[in-house]
Amino acid sequence: MSRLLLSAYPARLRRTYGPELIATMAEMAGPDGRPTSADRLRLVLDGLRERFRPPVRRPFALVAAVLALLIGGALGAAAGSWLGARAYPALPDAASLAHRVFPATGDIRPSSGPHYLSAGEGLPDGTDVGQVVAESHRKLAAEGWQTTAIRHGGIVTGYTYTATRDGVRLDVTSASDRNQGALWIGMSGQPDRPAVYLPLTVAGALLGLLAGWLTGVSLSHRIRVSRRPVTNAVVAATGLVLAVPSAAGFVASLLSYLTSERPAPTGGTLIHEQGFAFGPTAETVLALRLNLPDDWSVGDIQQLALGLQQMWVWGFALVAVAAVLARRSTGAPTRDARAA
Repeated sequence: MSRLLLSAYPARLRRTYGPELIATMAEMAGPDGRPTSADRLRLVLDGLRERFRPPVRRPFALVAAVLALLIGGALGAAAGSWLGARAYPALPDAASLAHRVFPATGDIRPSSGPHYLSAGEGLPDGTDVGQVVAESHRKLAAEGWQTTAIRHGGIVTGYTYTATRDGVRLDVTSASDRNQGALWIGMSGQPDRPAVYLPLTVAGALLGLLAGWLTGVSLSHRIRVSRRPVTNAVVAATGLVLAVPSAAGFVASLLSYLTSERPAPTGGTLIHEQGFAFGPTAETVLALRLNLPDDWSVGDIQQLALGLQQMWVWGFALVAVAAVLARRSTGAPTRDARAA
């Protein structure tokens, strides 16, 4: 029981005040030789409070703890949203669906990804586009899709409608430019955001905030009693600063995604489109209107986004190095210094 109760206290206090804590528990012991439930709860709460308490009169340590808190919250949200993204429904095969729904002209051009699909088909001159769209509407309804009414937006916009099934949304559109003689019908599809996505993201963010604060506080105490506190603090601060662009970029991308009416636009990039990502998407980099060179291509912007998504790895590595160096160089400060 003593070991279990002592585990509530951080290691720095167990090393320094272990015997006193055990003596305190012995004094609290009742007739059965064990502390009462109320005393055990008081000890646990006191230990947990010490785990959350940053070094006093150390403003830079407090700033580092707050920064670790925010970065941890962003990282937790990234992990939660990544888990939520695993619940996206599977999309139908773009080519197969288009061949079943569109006329068999042999000119279907499909495209698909993990969270989007698209297919378009050029139609021969003289085709009644309205009839083609109505026929696709009927075929999708026969396959169990819930379809909206067909709307006509003019000669250029053509006919449009939406079909949904099993958490997947299809937007069917057509184009008819009589001046150009171009007739065309196409579809784009994306999954609706899973119901578990937001709860998992929020839960991950809360756990990340907790872990971030505890990590920042623990690291601050460890660095404070090391033999080279300034050097270790600089390394840790550099690591935290390197992780900030990834965290801030991810939060911007997440907010944009959560507030978007089209959470998975055709051909767009979801936050975790290519696997777990902690940083901004290329679309977010563009939306932030950074002072990028005018001659930058889409590929250059994607490389910049990828670089921002990887900065946190180097930042966390530096934080880990600072923690190891501080542990190996821990001196022997007085008890009063440790208690400060």
